Amino acid sequence: MKHESTAADILKLVGGEKNVDSVTHCATRLRFNLKDESIANNEALKNVPGVMGVASSGGQYQVIIGNEVNNVYKALAQLGNFTSQNDGPAVKKGRISTVLDTISGIFTPILPAMIGCAMIKAVLLILKTFDLVDLDGQFNTIMTFVGDAAYYFLPMLLAWSAAVKLKANVGFALTIAGILLHPSFSALLSAGEPVSFLGLPVTQATYSSSVIPIILAVWILSYVERFAEKFSPSVIKSILKPLIVILVMAPLTLIVLGPLGAIAGNYLASAVSYVNAHAGWLVSGIIGGAFPFLILTGMHYSLGPVVLTAYAQTKTDSIVGPGMLVHNIAQGAAALAVALRTKNKAFKQVAYSTSVTALLGITEPALFGVTLRLKKPLIAVVIGGVIGGIYVGLFGVARSALGIAGLATLPAFITDNPWNLVHAAIGLVISFVVTFLMTLILGFEDVPENVKKEEEVKSTSTNRTPVAGISEHVLTAPMTGRVLELSTIQDEAFATGAMGKGIAIEPTVGKLVSPADGVISAVFPTYHAIGISSNNGAELLVHIGMNTVKLKGEHFKVHVQEGDVVKAGDLLIEFDTDAIAAKGFDLTTPIIVTNSNDFTDVIGTDKPSITMGEKLIKII
Repeated sequence: MKHESTAADILKLVGGEKNVDSVTHCATRLRFNLKDESIANNEALKNVPGVMGVASSGGQYQVIIGNEVNNVYKALAQLGNFTSQNDGPAVKKGRISTVLDTISGIFTPILPAMIGCAMIKAVLLILKTFDLVDLDGQFNTIMTFVGDAAYYFLPMLLAWSAAVKLKANVGFALTIAGILLHPSFSALLSAGEPVSFLGLPVTQATYSSSVIPIILAVWILSYVERFAEKFSPSVIKSILKPLIVILVMAPLTLIVLGPLGAIAGNYLASAVSYVNAHAGWLVSGIIGGAFPFLILTGMHYSLGPVVLTAYAQTKTDSIVGPGMLVHNIAQGAAALAVALRTKNKAFKQVAYSTSVTALLGITEPALFGVTLRLKKPLIAVVIGGVIGGIYVGLFGVARSALGIAGLATLPAFITDNPWNLVHAAIGLVISFVVTFLMTLILGFEDVPENVKKEEEVKSTSTNRTPVAGISEHVLTAPMTGRVLELSTIQDEAFATGAMGKGIAIEPTVGKLVSPADGVISAVFPTYHAIGISSNNGAELLVHIGMNTVKLKGEHFKVHVQEGDVVKAGDLLIEFDTDAIAAKGFDLTTPIIVTNSNDFTDVIGTDKPSITMGEKLIKII
């Protein structure tokens, strides 16, 4: 894989730098916050060398890379400035998507540090198990606090990542975390005497390894900082703003936010302990079977506060870790069974490599590259994960170090209970065997040998096989106005054909009608774009104006919703052309056949202007 070319292709196909609000990465994925996800070309992205798949969940647009994600991210960072906030508002998300996006955005950047420290602890556990280290020696002491560092100072790491995600000052956030972790404050709380500040009681709490208090504090900090910025006179803002922020946040955090977060964390830990004591087998079984879908939706990161809060209280994780272990092994087993059965040599290599990474704890390559693609092996993964999860849950398996779960980190399941590791090993064997056999029994539709090569996928040659049953399909003009070639419009994603072939219209009337019989596949929240699946197989995208996502739906009125059946000529959207133009927006509207590669050719009209309902595009 050439990381630079892969990064360049990805950036182009997500809509270019102007469409990227921010981007980060986890162990296997690039995670974009896009201003307008309708611009991203899903199918073309899947065909980029090095890309295993795409997903959109939790308010993030995710491009799955695999183990080379860090190198691709570095190459991507060289192509544009993605750290600062771009101009213009992002597409409004629902509350659940916003929460998931925020949690994911906070935890994703700190995962490498947590995994690194977890691996240090796993190595130390191995050395201790085989009496290869002096328990009273300095080596053991140093390795212990090295392995604990990311977890003890977790509030500091979370303060940084939360500040970046919530657009607060990182220095302020780290200072607040430092106040909570300061040795003098810890000593004051541990002295056993009542503590008060400004005449108000300070609740006894332990903030090392805590999660909720600092996230809550940084969230409030983001508002306090804006207040201080707004009301501080410009002449003395540089000294007054920091003073206001610290003077407000220090007592607020010590008296209210810190204790409130600690109490919430204690209740959460108690709930986890109760569930684990009364239905641990069920929880592990559910996690083992549901984990691939948690990954697909990005919700596995939302479990972070639960796991870390419980871990801070008990120093073990019996909720997610055991279920994650059997799931990861199940993904590896399914990919291995596929590798042994497939006749496609190229796909066999993919299946073998993703099997190894899954067994070691990284499952996204196997999930997106093999099991989800073939579907039936994913069913086998669910079955194996449930059965293995029930077993480890019945025997109360827990892990003493967090991070990824797989063969490489199996020593993390060494605890004070000598049978814990044994039962973890038995559980993963059960999951592996059940999944492997179920994959062979259920079978799968093999990937044919004559799959298009990457060069053929990228080619713009018109020698393509048309969709079965289609010889010629006509799309009528969805609006009245001046006809333009895509190459002449300002938006690079449309002008280059990256989104697909088509044509553009500069409307003179503020009405958009359906260009074909079909079903509404997408209505974007800002009403500026709509997707249509035509009855003849063409996937259409109509994007009213350039950058009109910034209007947040103002001056648009939509008459349909996703799933509606429409006929050619049915009214879809009305929009105020004068009001939109008065705000400086270009109304040029691309009409794109996003699955153009499925057809021999897509030919637009050569008329300079067109009336709604006239023939606009011919699909061969």
